[in-house]
This record gives sequence, C-alpha cells and structure tokens, in this order.
Amino acid sequence: MNLNGDLFIDVMNLLGNSWNVTKEDLVTYSPCIQQAAMDVAELRRTGKGPDGSSVLFPYLPYLLKENVLISEEEKKDLLSLGEKAKSYDVVISIGIGGSYLGNQVLFDLFCGPYWNQLTKEERHGYPQVYFAGQNVDPVTLVELSSCISREAKRLKDRRMKVLFLVISKSGTTIEPVTALRGLKKLLADVCDIHLMAITDKGKGRIRPLAEERHFPCFTVPDGIGGRFSIFSQVGLVFASLAGIDIESFLKGAQMVEEACQSEDMKENPALLLAALKYIATKKYGITAEVIMPYGDKLRSFGWWYAQLLGESLGKKYDMQGNVVYNGRIPVASVGTTDMHSLTQEHQQGKKNKLIQFISVEHLPSDLSVLCDEKGVSGMVPMSRMLDAARRANEEALANEGRMSCHISIKELTPFHVGALMYFFFLTIAYEGAMEHVNAFDQPGVEDYKKILHEDLRKYIVRNQENAISLN
Repeated sequence: MNLNGDLFIDVMNLLGNSWNVTKEDLVTYSPCIQQAAMDVAELRRTGKGPDGSSVLFPYLPYLLKENVLISEEEKKDLLSLGEKAKSYDVVISIGIGGSYLGNQVLFDLFCGPYWNQLTKEERHGYPQVYFAGQNVDPVTLVELSSCISREAKRLKDRRMKVLFLVISKSGTTIEPVTALRGLKKLLADVCDIHLMAITDKGKGRIRPLAEERHFPCFTVPDGIGGRFSIFSQVGLVFASLAGIDIESFLKGAQMVEEACQSEDMKENPALLLAALKYIATKKYGITAEVIMPYGDKLRSFGWWYAQLLGESLGKKYDMQGNVVYNGRIPVASVGTTDMHSLTQEHQQGKKNKLIQFISVEHLPSDLSVLCDEKGVSGMVPMSRMLDAARRANEEALANEGRMSCHISIKELTPFHVGALMYFFFLTIAYEGAMEHVNAFDQPGVEDYKKILHEDLRKYIVRNQENAISLN
C-alpha cells in the first residue's frame, strides 16, 4: 500500500503466509478491528480519549491553520522564530522523553552530526545546537559546558550568546531542571545566557518565572502527551530555531491524517498495520517489536518510536480495570550496523518478535565504490548496498518464518518525515483501541517519579541535619 506515492507500506512478510497473520485471522478479529476504527473516529470527532480525558493529537497537522492548540499571538511568535534564531551563537535544547526524542530526530535528519563544525555562514546564519537534560549524568553536562566555554573564550570581541530552550510541561522533571541549574552555574561567567521555555499554560512552574523575567514562553497544549508532541510547539519551536521547514513538516502529517480516516482496512494502511500487529501479538506470541531504520541519520528515530510504542501500549490495566500486562518490548536498532550484532538473535532466537524496517527510497546523497563479489568487480552505489542489505535481512527472516514489515518514505524531507511520524501516531491509536487500553496516559512513569523525589528529599534532609549537628 502507498499514500500518494510518498509513504509505502509493505506487509508481505506480516500477512498471508503459513507462519504469520492470515486473511482468515483478519475475518475472525474483524469485529474488534471495526470497533477500534469507530473508536478512533469518535476520538477525532470529540477530542476525548477512552477515559474521557482530552486527546487532541488529530488536530496537530492543522496547528498553524487553526487556533485550537495555539493562540494567534503564539502562532505569530512561532513563525518569526527562524530569523530571531540567527542572533544566537548556540541553542541548548533542554528536555527529556517526548520533550527531547522528537527534536533529536529532527536535528539528526536535517542538521546532522557535523552541524556544529560548520561555520555560521555554512549554517545559513543558524546557531550551533546541543542537547541537555535527557539524563542526570554529571560527566556529560560538565563536558558540554567545557566545550561551550572553550568556544566562548575564542570570541575576543564579544560574549557568546547562548539560548537555553527549556522544554518541560510541569517544570519539575528532575533531568531538565538539573541541567538548567547546572549549565547556568557553569556558563554564566563566560556567556550571555538567554532563556526560552515551552511549558504548561497554567500549571507549569516555569510560566510564572517567564512572566516575572520577561523571557519568551510557548505552550505545551492541553490534550497532547509528550510522546505525541513533536508536531506541537515542543517540536516546532525547536525546528524553527534550527532552520527546519515546519510548514512542510505539518503538511506531511496532514496528508497522512486525511488519507487514513477510512474504517475499511483495505483503504486505511494505518488501520491495517495496527490490526496485523495486534493479531500477531494476540495469536502468534509476538512480545517484542524491533524498529530497524536503515541509515545512520535515522538511528534516533528508533529511540523516538520506542518511547511511542512502550509508553502507549505497555499497560498493566485495560479500560475495564482488568490486569492484562499489555504491550510489546520496543527494541531500537539500526541497519546495517546491527545486522552484525542483533540480527543473529532476530533470525534464530525465540520466535517472539517482529521486525519493522524503515528506509528512504531516494537518499539526499550517494557514493559509488568498487565492490568485489565472487570473482566479479564493479562500481556499486552505496545506496544500492544499503537497500540490498535490508532486503537480504527481510528474506533471511522470512526463510526462518519470522515476521517483518517495511515502511519506506520517498525522500528525506520535512514533509516525508512528518508523514512517517504521524503515521505511527495513528497505528498506535488504532492498536490501543483494539487492546482496550488507554494509549494516551503513562501511570507507570508517575510511580517511579514519586519514589525518586522522595529519595532525594530524604537525602537533602539528612544533609541538613548533619550540617546542623556539626555546627
């Protein structure tokens, strides 16, 4: 199946063989699948999730055309960010989870690993970009500050302008809060630090601070969970600061949203893929899903999808309160690198996993090199080698009776990446409805946060008591 020639979905190794989902299975499970299609249609219509809470991700593709998820004033500020970004030397995006992973994908795809080594002119005036706040690792934070400090000291005629883009809905998540405080402490003497925030419109602790200190503050819209936030201000602000075309990005999502509304699987590839994965899990013992994009630029895409799958479908309870321990273990991998490490287990380990391949049909650059194969030599494009390796992996898995599917985008552009990411939003929404779980909350994440904060509170109290006793 394909969507307008831009997104191709191949389920040949997931459907219609003796060792995977059959057409008869689709008939057997059709009542559940049809009900899920109706549930998602109702979600689109009402903006309400299965528990009655606000779920507005279907509005995201139209964010710049409507004022549902963004005010007119904030929209104007967003669209003017691209030029304002050029006044900064460095942007540090500070966030974790959904406030980090999608932005890392956009940076890797459209800026790349050598972005910060380019001159300002080669970056078309846009700043260097770094990430922080995705871990509480002091080594990384100190090394980042040392790197920026060295760069700042090379500027003899002025101080370096550094923008901290703080992304946190609550403003209390320990990783970004710690990174912000640590970086301010380490860089304040050598850089001019500027702040910009993306947070909750009313509850976030950052909002009052932004109003008091008059720094720009964008909104994490209500009804948009972190793992669904890449098409909201969370992703669009970052993309604008890095010079990425946000209008094209949203148009890709809009194309998929409008092409995947049918309640007929034959006309809706997102519904079909969700149904196949659901049946593979329910009937064929699939407990793990390997997301395996081919190409280094797509490595972080696997991390992003792992969060989307894990947090959305990994639930202890269904919507009736029954204990179900639902979900598949997400495994982020990358081809061809992990064909030399993980593929052995994929092909001959337990038959409890499906592999989801991702590829780009027309890469932005290519290189032909000499290739020697069984007595013949000739020039072969590396893009051809990359695709041949993926096809070889698919065939070898199929020969072992292992399930896989393949999704390909036509080009590596904001439009096509927007289409791909939004397509996965829909597959997750449909499958969550089939499983009768809430794909839009994350209660388990909140459990560990309570334990963590209490542990740190006790540590602070003990230190304070020890300090008093010493005095």
